[in-house]
Amino acid sequence: MMKKKLLGLGVLALLFSTDLKAQIDPALSAYVVTKDAEWKYLDNGTSLDGTAWNTLAYDNQTWSEGFAPLGYGDPMNTVISYGPDSGNKYITTYFSKDITIDMTTLTDNIEFGLRRDDGAIVYINGVELYRDNMPAGAITYLTNSATTIDAANEKLYYTTVFSKNIFQDGINRIAVEIHNRDGQSSDLGFDLFIKNIDESLNVECSTATGIACFTSIQPTSQTSQLIIPQEHRFQLIAKQGQVHTVGVGSYEGNFDFTGYVPIANSSELGYLSINHENSPGGVSITDIHFDTTTKLWVRDNSQAVDMYNNDLVSTVRNCSGGVTPWGTIITAEENTSAGDANLDGYEDIGWLVEIDPVTKQVKEYGNNKQEKLWVMGRMNHENIVVSNDMVTAYYGEDGGTNCVYKFVANTPGDLSSGTVYVLKLDLALSNDEPSSSTGTWIQVPNATPADCNNIRTVAAALGGTNFNGVEDCEISPIDGRIYFTSKGKNRVYRFKDDGGTLSEFETFVGGMSYPIETATGTVTTPWSNGNDNLTFDDKGNLWVQQDGGNNYIWVVRPNHKQNNPKVLLFASMPAGSEPTGLTFTPDFKYGFFSVQHPSGSNTPQPDATTNNVTFNASSAVVFALSENLGAQVLSINDPTSELGDTIKIYPNPTNGIINISFNVEANQNYKVEVLDVLGRTIFPPKEGQTTGALQKMAFHLTDISTSQIIIIKTTIGSKTGAYKIIKSN
Repeated sequence: MMKKKLLGLGVLALLFSTDLKAQIDPALSAYVVTKDAEWKYLDNGTSLDGTAWNTLAYDNQTWSEGFAPLGYGDPMNTVISYGPDSGNKYITTYFSKDITIDMTTLTDNIEFGLRRDDGAIVYINGVELYRDNMPAGAITYLTNSATTIDAANEKLYYTTVFSKNIFQDGINRIAVEIHNRDGQSSDLGFDLFIKNIDESLNVECSTATGIACFTSIQPTSQTSQLIIPQEHRFQLIAKQGQVHTVGVGSYEGNFDFTGYVPIANSSELGYLSINHENSPGGVSITDIHFDTTTKLWVRDNSQAVDMYNNDLVSTVRNCSGGVTPWGTIITAEENTSAGDANLDGYEDIGWLVEIDPVTKQVKEYGNNKQEKLWVMGRMNHENIVVSNDMVTAYYGEDGGTNCVYKFVANTPGDLSSGTVYVLKLDLALSNDEPSSSTGTWIQVPNATPADCNNIRTVAAALGGTNFNGVEDCEISPIDGRIYFTSKGKNRVYRFKDDGGTLSEFETFVGGMSYPIETATGTVTTPWSNGNDNLTFDDKGNLWVQQDGGNNYIWVVRPNHKQNNPKVLLFASMPAGSEPTGLTFTPDFKYGFFSVQHPSGSNTPQPDATTNNVTFNASSAVVFALSENLGAQVLSINDPTSELGDTIKIYPNPTNGIINISFNVEANQNYKVEVLDVLGRTIFPPKEGQTTGALQKMAFHLTDISTSQIIIIKTTIGSKTGAYKIIKSN
């Protein structure tokens, strides 16, 4: 029998800009075989042992056809047969696909992604390429898989890399046999993709530098201080309670989105917009500049944006938001309190609001009054990202529908009119993992105030997919795909927007534990929950802030895969707080984020000014690699050119004691100093004269409670050396 995939009905004439389409469609097709492709299959219980079914010579024209994923027991595009007896299901099902290969279009290495429940053997032109979750040795139709695959692992694509020379020019047959764990298994599933490898996704910090080049901090529960990598520094920019220099009032609490807006694309002069997630809420705009002499940021002026007038009435719980390509701030109201106090037809609360940081005022759109972005819909807004095409925006709802939305503006740079769409996956999620990689954009009415007020209710009725807390959406600068968080599902998903439809929908990161390379070795730690704000740097690293679990900031490399993780741990927030916001300067040397609602009992720590700061109220900070922020680190000499092998300092890293030994000529003056990275003395120096024999001494660093870099500066006669030691908890 022939089985065909039913494609979801969508809006065929979707407005879609040429610029965005070019942004997300690579010049060379990445995929040789895509997910959800059509396959031939044999599911009638026939054993093909001893036949050449996996070669081009075998006639499979009588086999059934269907779109992947193929299987049963879970949501599938094509449901296949397991036989007449549910208690004694077929063990093996056969799949094949013929493709035409032009070897000149392939990269040197090719990636296979195999989804198998439970075991699989993959062949190319009759030759076994590899097997996964199958026993070694001879395999028959009745051979069970090696282990049972269940839960989210049933949807995971296990990737393997091969030389392109496994193919031949012209027609090739890909053949796969899927083996179940036993005849009583409740499910079976298969899909496979083949793609070129994009080497631009590899971020190599050994040959390049950047703000995402660092060694992960140690996984930790919250302490009384902010912990960031030893390669970085931070500087406090603004703090709850500081009085504004313009107008009245001070910075309110609950700092959230922290958006840097450059002036004339400057990375040293701009505006910092800070949301206040309160009821009622607010936004503060701060004029800042970078002092190139001190290498510190300076807060020049600050004031609150007036959102309490007859036009706007009020604002509530200003959560996340975004910076537009044309240099405005959009703040998001994560609240839908009822009421229309000014009788303009629109409910007062529950909107996206655009602010001009130059005037510090909410924008007008030609109606001689300040207005919220009514046509984008009323909901529990959390975020927004606007594409560089200045037409397309993506945002999500944290609560209510928990859907992902797309807005296509009628005019570039003007979000006051346009069309709204909601994302609907073709198959429902299963175990929080995508069941297939495709979906549809469904238009949601927004022509009248009533439409706009009720947009989320209609979106849900139209079948928008509920992702259980969409905290942020961002667009990758590398591949143009859209990434978004699901707080309730503890994942970051991503997809490719094809206009009226979407493809390549998958889990990018989350829902499992990852090995983290720290200064003291590899530690496996859970991703945990609370996926909140996202942002990308220029290399395509995804920065993920969490308001659950341990309230970390993670960095995920662009070539990360769930079965080949590339995850780093950047920061741990002070006790009681969560990280919010995070945006970068245009040169990506500086990043800004906020520390929301920290404990009042946190302890002081030095920032890049060398002064002590305490995270005992909401605060906004800037961070950078140490060489780009604040007084510079003590110069570390090359010990091989000064003291050579005469000095030994160990262990490194250390969690308490530093041992120092040297063996040099007698009667020379020596001095050993223990300093921090700013050259400040931690312990009184040890001084004396050398004896001509092996001399040893020790410094006990157990009183230093936090992880940091320690400098051991040694002077013997006229020779000096400075040695960097890592002190860990």
